[in-house]
Amino acid sequence: MTLLRVAFQTLGCKLNQLETESVADRFLATGAKIVPFHEEADLYVVNTCTVTSKAEQKARHDIRAALAKVPHAVVVATGCYAQMEPGALAALGERVIVIPGDLKASLLALAEWLSENWQGHGELLHAVQEWQEEIQSAADAAAAGTPLAAGTSLGALPTDRFAFNPERFAMHSRPALKIQDGCNNRCAYCRVCLARGPSVSLPAQEALARVRKLEQAGKSEVVLTGVNLAQYRDNALGLDFSALLAFLIQGTEHINFRISSYEPERIDDAFLAVFANTRVRPHMHLSVQSGCTETLRRMARPYSAERVRRAVLDLRASRHDPFLAADIIAGFPGETDAEFEQTFSLLAELDFAWIHAFPFSPRPGTRAADMKPRIPERIAGERIARLIALAHSGKQSYIERWIGREVEMVVEHEGFGQDDAKQFDQALTRHSADTHRGLSKVGQPEADSSSVIAALSNVRIIGTTENYLKAEAVQKGSGRQSGIPADAFKTDRKALEVLGLRPGDTVRILIQNVLADHNAEVAAFFVNT
Repeated sequence: MTLLRVAFQTLGCKLNQLETESVADRFLATGAKIVPFHEEADLYVVNTCTVTSKAEQKARHDIRAALAKVPHAVVVATGCYAQMEPGALAALGERVIVIPGDLKASLLALAEWLSENWQGHGELLHAVQEWQEEIQSAADAAAAGTPLAAGTSLGALPTDRFAFNPERFAMHSRPALKIQDGCNNRCAYCRVCLARGPSVSLPAQEALARVRKLEQAGKSEVVLTGVNLAQYRDNALGLDFSALLAFLIQGTEHINFRISSYEPERIDDAFLAVFANTRVRPHMHLSVQSGCTETLRRMARPYSAERVRRAVLDLRASRHDPFLAADIIAGFPGETDAEFEQTFSLLAELDFAWIHAFPFSPRPGTRAADMKPRIPERIAGERIARLIALAHSGKQSYIERWIGREVEMVVEHEGFGQDDAKQFDQALTRHSADTHRGLSKVGQPEADSSSVIAALSNVRIIGTTENYLKAEAVQKGSGRQSGIPADAFKTDRKALEVLGLRPGDTVRILIQNVLADHNAEVAAFFVNT
């Protein structure tokens, strides 16, 4: 079979990222080569987002770029934008195959289908179109309650929204677990609830089984993700999200948990009790949206500005200086100067370590799309600029509070000198793909690759630059948890060498809760130790 080159582009939330990882894992399993999106590929997969008009614009741009780069390449567009406006994406070109979001799980079958039915013979476009027809026929049959036709190569149509459960993570070293999807809220500005439907949850016993499997594979941490984790429910066991997290901790031994994002009104006593557990990372991204109660009311958010303040204070009381971030929409219809100043004042008071600020974007089908008065783009832009400045100030202040402290890190990828950012970014994707083909940067066979790439070590934060933390490796423990020989950590230099690093190398790392941005990743420049 011809070696299939596949490239992925993911827009939007961590849930999209996990779903992309799952599809990439299936392609890796069939021997395909995963390449960076900017390189030439046979098949491009774009997992779209519909949260803002800019996200949709970016999706269209990326699809056009892929079509222009390789004359015969096929582009598969899926995700929330594909669910809401499939015609707009299909119109971009005849080589664009649109898989709506509610059939996204069918992409998990594409790699094996091509391996069995195409095998490099004939046009890839025709093969993918044939697969799409089978998928649609199977979906129509399922909707009508009709079993699949005998002899179909698809087997059961994979429409299960929790089928996204990769064995390998080609793009992130930290595994994520999807435990919830959809949303029952009807916030005035959001159409994700329209694209993904009502809230559904992964049963707690299945969630535990998947976490145990990750723990047994040597993973040190799992990110729990969903559209709205606060709406998680296991009705059979009577568990909400807080109870689920306690259930997962009790049922495992040492794996740590990170919460992708959460709602302020759900920071209650039960949540705080489990958040205080040392196996829960002291990191929280709050979906705040505004610091003005009147603006929140027009947004149809179910809490007040005072509830946001109480949530932040309670989180800080439960853990020592946790990393707290917030989403904020600026320029929501009717947001007066006084209302924005209330938001800015609350954010400054609460001293968030990061603020993800973005301007209001009218989304078709939502109540806010027709709300008046609209805020001029110039004013919204000025407000965003102030929020971004506050975000960077908060980040710098937070990091500086950790200088001199030793923290745990997880090495994700080897890098290059800090002045060669482009080469560094390209290496991340190349190395990730190589690792999952059985190679690693220090020459271990495939069985050891995952333990090396996610090796637990410790660093001491010694300073910052404009874009990086400065850290030095320190001796910590035996390294047995990560599968690295005990004597590898006898000296600082040896600790670097066992990770395939040299003093002066730049690596992307995860530090326990000293984070350089809201995505919980930083780059550390290892000094000569």
